[in-house]
Amino acid sequence: MCSLFPCCFRLPALFALSVVGATGAEIASVSSAVPFAARPLPLAAVRLVGGPLKHAQDLDAAYLLRLEPDRMLYHLRLRAGLKPKAAEGYGGWDGGGRQLTGHIAGHYLSAVSLMFSATGDARFKARADYLVSELKEVQDAQGDGYIGGLQAEVRRDGKKILVEGKERFEDLGRGVIESSGFDLNGMWSPWYVQHKLYAGLRDAYRHTGNRTALEVEVKFAGWADTILSKLNDEQIQKMLATEFGAMNEIMGDLYADTGDARWRKAYRYFEHKALVDPLAERRDILPGKHGNTQVPKLYGDLVHHLHTGEVKPGDAAKFFWDVVARDHSFATGGHGKDEYFGPPGELNHRVDGRTAETCNVYNMLKFARTLFALRPDAKYAEYHERSLFNHILASIDPEDGRTCYMVPVGRGVTREYQNMENDFTCCVGSGMESHALHGDGLYYENGERLWVNLYAPSTAEWAARGLRLTVETDFPEGEAATLRLSLATAQSFTLALRRPSWAGEGFAITVNDAPIDAVPVRGGYVELSREWRDGDRVSLRLPKALHAEPLPDNSRRVALLWGPLVLAGDLGPEDKQAEARASLPVFVTDAPAVADWLKPVAERPGVFRTAGVGRERDIEFTPFYRLHRRTYAIYWDTFGIADWELRSAELAKEREAQQKLEAATVAFAQPGEMQPERDFNHQGEETRPDRVMGRPGRRGTGWFSFDLPVDSTQPAALIVSYWSDEWRKRTFEILVDGERLAEQVIEKGGEPRFFDVRYPLPAGLVSGKAKVTVRFQATQGNEIAAVFGLRTVREPTVVAPSP
Repeated sequence: MCSLFPCCFRLPALFALSVVGATGAEIASVSSAVPFAARPLPLAAVRLVGGPLKHAQDLDAAYLLRLEPDRMLYHLRLRAGLKPKAAEGYGGWDGGGRQLTGHIAGHYLSAVSLMFSATGDARFKARADYLVSELKEVQDAQGDGYIGGLQAEVRRDGKKILVEGKERFEDLGRGVIESSGFDLNGMWSPWYVQHKLYAGLRDAYRHTGNRTALEVEVKFAGWADTILSKLNDEQIQKMLATEFGAMNEIMGDLYADTGDARWRKAYRYFEHKALVDPLAERRDILPGKHGNTQVPKLYGDLVHHLHTGEVKPGDAAKFFWDVVARDHSFATGGHGKDEYFGPPGELNHRVDGRTAETCNVYNMLKFARTLFALRPDAKYAEYHERSLFNHILASIDPEDGRTCYMVPVGRGVTREYQNMENDFTCCVGSGMESHALHGDGLYYENGERLWVNLYAPSTAEWAARGLRLTVETDFPEGEAATLRLSLATAQSFTLALRRPSWAGEGFAITVNDAPIDAVPVRGGYVELSREWRDGDRVSLRLPKALHAEPLPDNSRRVALLWGPLVLAGDLGPEDKQAEARASLPVFVTDAPAVADWLKPVAERPGVFRTAGVGRERDIEFTPFYRLHRRTYAIYWDTFGIADWELRSAELAKEREAQQKLEAATVAFAQPGEMQPERDFNHQGEETRPDRVMGRPGRRGTGWFSFDLPVDSTQPAALIVSYWSDEWRKRTFEILVDGERLAEQVIEKGGEPRFFDVRYPLPAGLVSGKAKVTVRFQATQGNEIAAVFGLRTVREPTVVAPSP
């Protein structure tokens, strides 16, 4: 059973024990129906000893030890009628009310269990044991196997009130199903939250050997079975319209851990046919769908395939991973804009704004590591390397360990750092686990072959062969790696060393200082088969070249890479984002190679600077994972010299139009900034400030207004700045001194840009007035789109696009 999972901690004596099933009978765990072709070395057999992965692991470990388990148990105990042991719970998404309450306790239990495997530090096992004992007490108090801190928001007697989440689960069992993207019976993604608790219990059992964790998990699953067994297939599918995490993964893993066929059957409760059926037919139906709703559920389908051998969920999962990695992902390995998939291969209009959610990449990496175990294809290792070094490492601040929700890839963007003591978003939770998994998937074996997939300073134990492997490397920024073998006796086996696709001219391997003249490469791996002896040494040279990676639908918009490392251009401080976007340079050159115009900076390894090609300035580049707390760009527009002459003429016209606009302006108000809003008498209800691409604005579900000066002696107009890519359709009206001026509709999607709309002001509205009140008001139960600027102007004028 242990060998089925890339992160499993092998405890042969423990897992030889029988396990108590749901019926109380002692039964053995089951083997996989689909065996792995390459078994990952257990997380407990790999130790990181240096480099940025180890640094991130250390930051995560320190964070986990700072957190207080009793605070994350606060609402779980409260909902069970137990007195909390902390004065208050954590807040943010893990707070009380209609939140993802309890998800952090699950993430944390997984994280400390994984960190125990990754480090052997007994403090993490002690934390896991404590969490398990507390969850058992909560479960015992609930009396029916349930564990949960959820509350639901429902409307009764015309008022919104909070009720117990457990009550709404019971309603679900009676066929009451009010389901939408993130709402099920008034609860926010409740099965998603429960999945984190289940996963924590599973990981505590597998990685720390806590037997009670499995017993609690089995009872917890029994509660879910009691609820869901009452529903027919049509009701189940209706329920699955709400995000449910990877509950199918949990049922598959519980079947593997217990051998109880009840859990194999329970997978059906979370087989989302609307996704599985078309994906199994190799149809990409992802556009418009929420990214991290789909990735975990399809990973769960892969797990079900492993344990049962059923073909359809496996086909769906494999196709899904392929299309996401190939057709929907950016250079960093991340995907999605505003958390959603777009059309395959159409990324040009999707790189700017809120892109690349960290939870998605965490789950895609789990996927990739398991797929490699099924079929050792170098494409999975290449994705692992790229996403690990360019997104996951880039998602954690190397100074203080803050993690990021979004790690954007656009032009003039900043990271979405989280408040690690208050926000407790999904990406804070997955980050707890992610940085405990950096040793996972570095090495795989099949009895005769040891694969080395990623080069990181580490040691690895291949117990079956009595091998201790030590990897010394300055990667990812260096270009060399040395593998040292320690063996009690001579052994014949194959070392399969990944030859990265990015490794350029000069790639070389030596064995005990003897060059391998004709390096044999098979499927992306150099295979060295021989009798290995204690003290043998293999050295690799891994030269990195500069290259550009264009978007699939715009060859002129490129990311710059140095070997596998995405380079980020430094555009200045975070708080100067708007200014950085307004002066964003482009690169103009006819040179055939990136190295012709991107040059290394002396005595600063890994730092490069453009040489005379930036318009209007040159830019310094750094490996993305190193550049923090700055405004930056990953993608850049490039032009040949002739093309730039045409574009320059267009820009000159735009500047001229902007100058005319400024000359005609009577007043300009900047929503979203305190002093300008006071200056123009901002009023409103159900409204809040917003910020997009560093530019302040204001949006709302009620109304807001500003008092703007006008020149009543001339024809006048109101010009309002919006953002083209709202999350959903917005419909609202604009009133001037109480009279309806216009209705504005902004559709979801489109090329992300700021744009202006001109509304002529009838003479009767401004005649004899020095100022007017401009009011934005939601209509049709919709919302007011964010307003990023409004100005009154004298007519006639030319409206210039907003910068």
